[in-house]
Amino acid sequence: MRRRFAVCTDAADEARRRVLRDLHDGLGPSLAAIALGLRAARHLVARDPAAAGSLLARLEDEMRNAVGEIRRLAAGAYPAELAGLGLAGAVRAHVATLADRHPVRVFVQVDEALPELPIAVQVAAYRIICEALTNVVRHAGARTCVVRLWCADGLHVEVVDDGCGAGESGGSGVGLNSMRERAREVGGTWAMEDAAAGGTRIAVDLPVAGGV
Repeated sequence: MRRRFAVCTDAADEARRRVLRDLHDGLGPSLAAIALGLRAARHLVARDPAAAGSLLARLEDEMRNAVGEIRRLAAGAYPAELAGLGLAGAVRAHVATLADRHPVRVFVQVDEALPELPIAVQVAAYRIICEALTNVVRHAGARTCVVRLWCADGLHVEVVDDGCGAGESGGSGVGLNSMRERAREVGGTWAMEDAAAGGTRIAVDLPVAGGV
């Protein structure tokens, strides 16, 4: 009986950890983007009320989506963006929400021949990219950032910025550990290093064998 109780407790703890991580990796970047938008709207109100109104309308839609994401997390479903747009479309949509809210220019380069990917791999890649971009916007002091996705014996993801570099953090911190764990859970790898031309490079390799 004790052994069965321990297994149930472990399962409950793991489920709790996953929900907490999904809140951090999913809602975290979404709410951070909304906060950036509100800041931008506040600055626009005086000099361009029409633009501020347009931005606020978009932010209202994004807040509704965030509420929907909470409901999906409670139901254990994967992000609606992936269901509706696929991995490449979901990444581009997330980048678009950030476009007029901070000075970092983000470019997305996707191999057009991406195969059908396992759902778990799509979720891992999407969450990692969103978290990486949140870190770039908040901490990197970058001017540009490039997100690359391509397949060659697996799905490869790169997020490279021209900011202040990885420094001596060694990949510590809640967000960085979450990215690492997401890659590991689907049998992949995650690494962070100083980019060759300055800034930081995050590289993720995820297996895709077996399909959805």
